[in-house]
Amino acid sequence: MNLKDCYNFEDFRKLAKKKLPSPIFHYIDGGSDDESTLRRNTDSFNDCDLVPNVLASVGKPDLSTTLFGKKIDMPIFLSPAAMQRLYHPDGDRASARAAEKFNTFYSMSSMGNNTIEEVSNISGGPKLFQLYVHKDRSISDDLIDRSRRSGFDAMCLTVDTLVAGNREKDHRT
Repeated sequence: MNLKDCYNFEDFRKLAKKKLPSPIFHYIDGGSDDESTLRRNTDSFNDCDLVPNVLASVGKPDLSTTLFGKKIDMPIFLSPAAMQRLYHPDGDRASARAAEKFNTFYSMSSMGNNTIEEVSNISGGPKLFQLYVHKDRSISDDLIDRSRRSGFDAMCLTVDTLVAGNREKDHRT
């Protein structure tokens, strides 16, 4: 199986499981504790029916929207993910370029493998910076200043990650 054979989410999962080392696959595929939240989220998406609006013109659909004052081509953006070089050699740079190509937001994790400045220089597309608040306030202040100076359009604050999640699947693999 390769990328051209992927037609749905499960195909991408199978390909990732085949290509990535087991600990890396389980890091991006798993959740914390017994993964009950992951299952509930997956079930919610599976329960959602996309019902077409029949007998309506779909000649030129427009999915664009405005977010943080930036017009983007679709109401989807790349969420922040730490340590992207684990699963792609270009890490955050590759994700930022992909988001720019499709004119949507790239969200950089403060736990990224590339620097804020590298990502800013690679992509002229819309970007948001995700901040974990550090105990040492000067680290947080520095990240905020650097993202601002580098032209990031917005910032999101993650407040629920005081400690790393207990990833039971990681203990079993």
